[in-house]
Amino acid sequence: MKNCKNTNLIITSFSSRAAAECFSTFKNLNIYCFDFFGDLDLKEIVDYSFSLKEKKLVFKTEELYKAIKKFLVQNKNQNYYLIYGSDWDNHPELLYKLEQFENLKLRGNSAAVISKLNKKESLKNLFQIAENFGFKTPELFLSHKKIINFQRQAKNDFLIKPYHSGGGLEIKTIKELKNKEKKFKDIFTKKKDDFYLEEFIEGENRSCQFAADGENAEIMAFTRELKAAEVNPYLKKSFKYAGNILIKEEKKEIEIIEKFIKNITSRYSLQGINGIDYIKNNQGIFFIELNPRFTAAVELLIPFFQEDFLKIYLKNEVANDYLIKYLQKDFAFSTKLIYYAEQNFKLKHDLRKIFQRIKNNKIANNFIDSKIEIKDLPIKGEKFDKGDPVFTLIIKTKNKNCYLEIKNLLFSEFGKYFKEQS
Repeated sequence: MKNCKNTNLIITSFSSRAAAECFSTFKNLNIYCFDFFGDLDLKEIVDYSFSLKEKKLVFKTEELYKAIKKFLVQNKNQNYYLIYGSDWDNHPELLYKLEQFENLKLRGNSAAVISKLNKKESLKNLFQIAENFGFKTPELFLSHKKIINFQRQAKNDFLIKPYHSGGGLEIKTIKELKNKEKKFKDIFTKKKDDFYLEEFIEGENRSCQFAADGENAEIMAFTRELKAAEVNPYLKKSFKYAGNILIKEEKKEIEIIEKFIKNITSRYSLQGINGIDYIKNNQGIFFIELNPRFTAAVELLIPFFQEDFLKIYLKNEVANDYLIKYLQKDFAFSTKLIYYAEQNFKLKHDLRKIFQRIKNNKIANNFIDSKIEIKDLPIKGEKFDKGDPVFTLIIKTKNKNCYLEIKNLLFSEFGKYFKEQS
């Protein structure tokens, strides 16, 4: 499906550049993006880009809905497909509103599916289903009554997780808040319906991307998921999403995951590309969560499945050979990596030129066989606070050691540069 016949596609997400890149090579496909950032390299590959940052609007998905609504009304003689990513899965009420537009077809999971998955009962059910198919699961405290009775002297640490979040935002540990009595009480009194407790499991964070057609599901790939604290020592205790590394999973784990995703797909009528997060340690694999929407890791799959993305979303067609293709491929050490600001600063120069200079002076001669790209480029003059995402790196190299050398060198050089701008 290399060509489309005058097809209009709206992509909307916290950041839509990665998804847009997955679809940008199809001829006659017009792409319209609505997101928070409106990065420079996004604007270069799409037909239209609306960003909350550029419009100086509050970073809320409700504002994206308003912009899309206005766009659809102004272009009521045109028909559009819409694919959504992060944070829209926390707003089924907005997806319901989008489904009412006659000139729009929502692709991926419907508002009804997202609404059902957002219920606390469904969260409990997902963990039970995961156990039934061989996953281990962390201990959960979902009800306010159980949380109130929770003993903070429990043997294991627990995560305080918001019911509606994404990218690891707002996740804290009990130990982290033990000495912050007021904040601890606020979470479990004033915000008692917004959070739940999940046992903290030590191990490697992993994810599985899979395609679904409402009845059947097929595994596409596996990744190791990176957290900001692991990637950058300046961001200790941060659970923010910081990227992915492509990996190959073992047969036993594949069988467990395959049975699980097929069951939840038929049970909840999942469609499009979805993801599950899990933790692997010497006890087995622990189910953590379902992401029922396009995930940021999917752009690492472009070399494998770019021809399949439109079939999955626009035709609701799922092939049965994704995993075979993936496991047969030698993808070396492929990673996506997000750089978060280490201090407040204002970007005074073209980041692409800074990257090229660092690459030429520090990397080119030592890592000849490595491919390194910079993505999600901010516009000159943008301001950043400590902890804000600044850019993304896509690195393909020989092995983990080469990756770490490249990552540490680039982060160090960019850190020095941004410190001068602060």
